Amino acid sequence: MTTTVFILATDLSPAEAAWASTKAQAASLRAFAERTLGVPIRVDLACLPGRSTDDPGEHHLGRVIDRLVGDEASLLFVLPAAFDLNIWQRTTLGEEVGAARRRYPGVSIHHDTVDPTHPLLVDCFAGQVLKALEDRRASPVQAGLLLVADGQGDPATRADSYRLMRLLWEQAGLRLGAVGYVRHAQPFLKEALGRCMREPLDWLLLPQRQWDGELCDYARVMLEDHQREYPEATGWRLLEPPGDHPAILAWLEQRVLRLWQEKRSRQAVRVPSARHQPEPSPGSLWSGEGWTPTGEAVIVPRTGCVARARDSAALSEILARVLPRAEHYLVKVTWHGYAQGTYTGPAALDLLLGALPGRAVLLEGHTSSRNLGGVEIDWEAGTERHRTWVRQQDVEFLRRTGLAEVIARHGAQYLNVTEAWWDGACTPAEEVRAALGDVTLRHPELADFVPSALMELRGTPLISLARFKGPTRLGLANLFGLIPRPLRTEWHGPDITHFASVCCDLARIYGGLFPLFGLVEGFDSAVRWDRKGLYRSRWGNYDLVLTDGLFTLSEGLIGADILASRLQGQDVSRSGFYDVVRDRLGWTRGEAEMALPGDLQASLI
Repeated sequence: MTTTVFILATDLSPAEAAWASTKAQAASLRAFAERTLGVPIRVDLACLPGRSTDDPGEHHLGRVIDRLVGDEASLLFVLPAAFDLNIWQRTTLGEEVGAARRRYPGVSIHHDTVDPTHPLLVDCFAGQVLKALEDRRASPVQAGLLLVADGQGDPATRADSYRLMRLLWEQAGLRLGAVGYVRHAQPFLKEALGRCMREPLDWLLLPQRQWDGELCDYARVMLEDHQREYPEATGWRLLEPPGDHPAILAWLEQRVLRLWQEKRSRQAVRVPSARHQPEPSPGSLWSGEGWTPTGEAVIVPRTGCVARARDSAALSEILARVLPRAEHYLVKVTWHGYAQGTYTGPAALDLLLGALPGRAVLLEGHTSSRNLGGVEIDWEAGTERHRTWVRQQDVEFLRRTGLAEVIARHGAQYLNVTEAWWDGACTPAEEVRAALGDVTLRHPELADFVPSALMELRGTPLISLARFKGPTRLGLANLFGLIPRPLRTEWHGPDITHFASVCCDLARIYGGLFPLFGLVEGFDSAVRWDRKGLYRSRWGNYDLVLTDGLFTLSEGLIGADILASRLQGQDVSRSGFYDVVRDRLGWTRGEAEMALPGDLQASLI
């Protein structure tokens, strides 16, 4: 049963030829949403008729919502998919969504609005213009753009058309730009064509529409009439709408992700009634017997602590008890893919970067899973040949998830270890081994992978920022991402003990070069694996348990990992992974035997 549905509200009718193409676009959007959000998704189509006399039948937005609620949908997102909504369509959208909310108070219904000046749409339309110029072998400075819009919307909608035209004019480097409406008098398209005659340019007419249809038909007839009246305009051309251009799908994908994230943000900040409102709490630490205010708690840095912090100020107070003050901090994040709640998200990163007293340098490598697909790659041997695409996917991940905005806001830097390795910018292994001294490694080839840029920062505190997502995939395992190969299958080895030995060697290498600190966070939620869980990833289904600022912290990685592992139900004395850790890195009885909060432990298991 699918309870989450996205509705594309289009200005098309099922009788139009483009309806089938829109259905194909909806199927692609569904695949993206399921892969990114990790939950079963349905994407349906609905009509926003252009006139009050039009009746799209079963595809009317209100009837589509009724049908979906009848199919037990409990969460609906409505995305208008037309670039130029007229007044009737905008009114229909508002009235139908409002009426549905009143009919179904138990169903959560969300919607957004269309911004035709979105950068992806501007790129798409500009590409249409530049391709037309290339086909005609015309220079942009000898051409003009006439944007053709409906014009039957409100003043703000018509102003959007002017903004879109201006952006296209600048991006394409055209000589002149203008707007003409087919259903509004100022300026009416026929008159706009007449004014274009004053400038002897190669004029291109661009419909503000995704698919061919009524707007294009009107524009085509007016242009043909104008060309018959003015033969010198014979070379003017009406461009084809972009149709199923990839940028439009990316625009829809971005809106899906933003709507989902906004919904989750509203849930996170929703204030319960006074009856159910928990007492607000500053940062606190688990003492072994109860939660203690930060200022009263005793922390043994190597043993580590279980703590809670809801904001950067509370987290900063706790970090100051364990981390040294420094101008810079290295932070190994967890960015393996899009599965909701399993990677270091923007909220968690924002919380940490706001708490650190110095600038952060974020560390991660490329992976075979942090991409949107669409390109066949031999991840074992052929990734460097697709380096540009892999890098683009990395940039897209940061943009889509909101991480790029957080990084920019805090002035952090991002060092991708795979890029350094591809550039041949890793420190020679003999220099790394010389710096490590008598440190022994079971996998000495790992010393080949330390970026030179990191060697220049020797002595800088390095924080392994891991997620609560399983008893062994924590701060120590997070260092595995510092192996620069995008596909690390050979390093996983035949069993968990081999994997543990690789992680221990990485801890020995980086622990010999930098002061290591472990921070395992569940600032807003923790992963609880469940075959029937709501969310899905390549490792299986899972649920997200709300955790109220939870994290573990230690000097060195072991204390934070053992505490987080035990909170998730692991008996570390009976674990093949932790047997290797104890043998290679050691630990104290403190973290292995500390009494833990039973209610919290029960919620995570």
